[in-house]
Amino acid sequence: MTPIFSSASAGGLLFVLLWSSGYLGAHFALQGFAPFTATVLRFAGSALIIGVWVALRRSAGPAPTKPDLLRAALAGLFLQAGFFGFTYAAMHTGASAAAAGLIAGLMPLLTALGGRVFLGESLGRYTVPGALIGLTGVGLVLTPMLATPGTLLGLMLALCALASLSGGTLLQRRHPVALEPRTALLVQLLVALVILLPFAALEGFAMTPTPAAIAGVVWVTLINSCCGLLLYLWLLRTGSARVVSGWFYLVPPVTGVMAMLVLGDRFGLWQWTGFALAAVGVWLAQRGPALSSNGPTSPSRE
Repeated sequence: MTPIFSSASAGGLLFVLLWSSGYLGAHFALQGFAPFTATVLRFAGSALIIGVWVALRRSAGPAPTKPDLLRAALAGLFLQAGFFGFTYAAMHTGASAAAAGLIAGLMPLLTALGGRVFLGESLGRYTVPGALIGLTGVGLVLTPMLATPGTLLGLMLALCALASLSGGTLLQRRHPVALEPRTALLVQLLVALVILLPFAALEGFAMTPTPAAIAGVVWVTLINSCCGLLLYLWLLRTGSARVVSGWFYLVPPVTGVMAMLVLGDRFGLWQWTGFALAAVGVWLAQRGPALSSNGPTSPSRE
């Protein structure tokens, strides 16, 4: 008999909690560090930890090839430097943790639509209805926030972060990286660090390292990045990567609840309805067989 709540499901839920908590950690980090400075500190700390791990547990596989290193570097440009750089800049400018999490939670929707446009992939049967429902939910949540000065720019930067995350995902589908996951991540982190270091320098590495801000940087570096990575690798080894993708529909409401409990954010009935619709939209878009000219086929999952 299949257990009602398996270890894979528990791991998927924990992964969503770690992912969502990163927006709260970033909120506190940005109280004492300029956005690109905070991002550089995150990448430097994560690269150090992952680098030590790779050195101590070196894989016996084949040596990395130049094309694979270049693909990992390109992934680092979009998935690390682009996504986190834009996200931290968005939150510094005016987007709340809940808004940034809500927008990033649309990644499966945008990736599915982008796969159709740029890669010729078939859409799932419910992708378009799910996208419409999800976007309606996003509108309900974000519209009241636009009255706050600076929020519009912050939301635009959050959309750039979403585009970077989805674009990097599509690039990996088009040109998959054959590197061992830890090595690939280390390359991504180092490339992102090099790319964003000049931007942090332009900020003058501005910081007021209060205890809360330091705790925020430590959280996003150690708990959000490294522990989240360990959990993700475990899910991959157990053959449960699809669980991670399926649980992404919980990111917007989980981030909203965390923001309410930890940051004291308050949302009205329409906004909570929007969080629910966004979750339903992402969940719905990942259900059902893909549609093609030859009839339904099973969608591929990475």
